[in-house]
Amino acid sequence: MAGDPHTVFYDDKNRLAALQAVIGAADFRYVKDLPSPQALSACRGGAVTLALANDKLQKAAADMRGTAYSGVSVIPGHIGVQTAPIPIDISKPRLDYMETEITHVCNLNCRGCCGFMNIVSGEERYYALGRFTADLKRLKELFWGIGKIRLMGGEPLLNPDLADHVEAAREIFPDCDLRIVTNGLLLPTLSKETLERVKKAGCSFDISNYPPTQKKKKEILAALGAAGVGCNFSIPMRYFFRNLRQTPDPSPAPAFNNCIFTHCHMLLEGRLSPCSFAACTYRYNRRYGAMYPETDGFDLSDPGLDGWRIVDAFASPHEFCRYCGSGIIPIRWQGHCAAAQAKESDWQIPDTFVCTKIAPKVQSAVKKSAKTLRARLQKKEGN
Repeated sequence: MAGDPHTVFYDDKNRLAALQAVIGAADFRYVKDLPSPQALSACRGGAVTLALANDKLQKAAADMRGTAYSGVSVIPGHIGVQTAPIPIDISKPRLDYMETEITHVCNLNCRGCCGFMNIVSGEERYYALGRFTADLKRLKELFWGIGKIRLMGGEPLLNPDLADHVEAAREIFPDCDLRIVTNGLLLPTLSKETLERVKKAGCSFDISNYPPTQKKKKEILAALGAAGVGCNFSIPMRYFFRNLRQTPDPSPAPAFNNCIFTHCHMLLEGRLSPCSFAACTYRYNRRYGAMYPETDGFDLSDPGLDGWRIVDAFASPHEFCRYCGSGIIPIRWQGHCAAAQAKESDWQIPDTFVCTKIAPKVQSAVKKSAKTLRARLQKKEGN
């Protein structure tokens, strides 16, 4: 409300002048990490803006739950400082991460693809824009925001409505760190208009650095540089990883607690799942007559869904974890592996002592370092 006290919490001193120019008169308070409960409590009844790093906003907003303010807004750290504060509804949580397939086709069809793209059968080629938009709007009813949204495939650049999907995601979730995940091979062929729309939407590219991608890296960088669109190349990808256990573990806890990717939630045609690999394994079931669980996650058509319940559920082991390996088992990368060439063993973990006993211990030992490295890379990318 006009005239209410306005407090702005910010964690980057270099942004202060720009924040003052955008917001105007307010009480600007620097916090090294998160606002303390006492500081938040002192702001009750007034307006609050959280100008914090993207990965801090979920907890900062959750700390305000149940307390009355005249208005709460955010300016995520990865968004330009010229952006006006984004109003949020603190009665709902924020989802930390979500990825979604906007295509179910690929131009590489890698052996052992974690999305099983090389064995997809009987599915629509694209996530229809109308359905995609409706699903995002349903998610907005459950969450005030999403920390990071990654538009994936298959190969998302094959979707003729790519820019429309990007713009829809940005409009519905203006707070998100928006990325397109691609092998990059088609980037030099994207139209100038598409790249301009991607840039205007504040979207960048996460490029999976497969062997053929490495050969076109200069061409890819030139195309994106000319368009002024940001990108991030992964480390060279020479291996994928087998994930499917042949014999389920009695408990889902070991795999969940040992997992480096527990944040990889997936939206897939009206269903929000805690794990992208679990969400896609139905394709393996159809191809090979397997019976891996397909029940994890939430049907967005359920009118009784609650965002807080979803967040709590995603923070705990789920049924599919019993069938997922606790240790990384590599398989050498190979492109253009058609369905006729694919084998069940491309995804299955060999039932050996090394794979089932030794590998989990190794992964447990390196998990903390891997998470630290990922956090540093995200910070470097401006998250």
